[in-house]
Order: sequence, then C-alpha cells, then structure tokens
Amino acid sequence: MNLEEYNQRLQLLLEENIITNEAHTVAEKVFKNFIAVVGKEEVDHAEMLFTHLPMALTRIQNGEEVEKPSALIMKEIEESSHISCVKEQVAFIESLWNKPLPQGEKEYLYMHYVTVLNANC
Repeated sequence: MNLEEYNQRLQLLLEENIITNEAHTVAEKVFKNFIAVVGKEEVDHAEMLFTHLPMALTRIQNGEEVEKPSALIMKEIEESSHISCVKEQVAFIESLWNKPLPQGEKEYLYMHYVTVLNANC
C-alpha cells in the first residue's frame, strides 16, 4: 500500500462515518512517518494495521474498549526483534493523539506493527 492508496482508504472510511476527522488526520501522519521509517513508498501487508489504526482511534473517542490479546501472543510479540521500533511507533501515535492509548489497543497495534515490519524490514 502506498500513500495515495491509503488516502483513498481513509477517505472512504471517513465518508461512511466509520472514522472521525481526528482519527483520519492522525492515521495519515502516522502512515507518512512509517514509510519514512521503513524507507519504502510501497509498504507490504500494511492494510490491516492502517485500517485498524483510525478505527481504533475512533473507538477510543467513542469510549469503547477492546479486550487485550492473549498473554501467549503478547509474549511472542515482545520477543520480536522489532519491538523497540514498534513501541516507538505507538508512542508517536500517542504523541499525535495527545493522550495515552488503552493497553488493549496498544497491544493490538504492537501485533499489527510486528507483522508489517516482518514483511518490510
């Protein structure tokens, strides 16, 4: 997925009232930052992560919560060679969002980021 494709995806989600304007803005900035981090204009296997992100931010705005992934899965994620980069990316999201993300959302983002980084680094 490239930036143009992502913007089209975000616009569709926004037009269908699936995400908020604020979630759209943050997600677009996060994607731009991510392509700079991985040094690729075309990011493989990014659709799940970057569709989840604005929807998660919208859920947070709406006061909805998700359960955390299983501890077994998170143990595997924490052992990834990409975990420090992943945590930096999630911290960047929180800085743009101007508030901490719930732990369950952070852990799902960690999972998605590890998958995308495994495919692109």
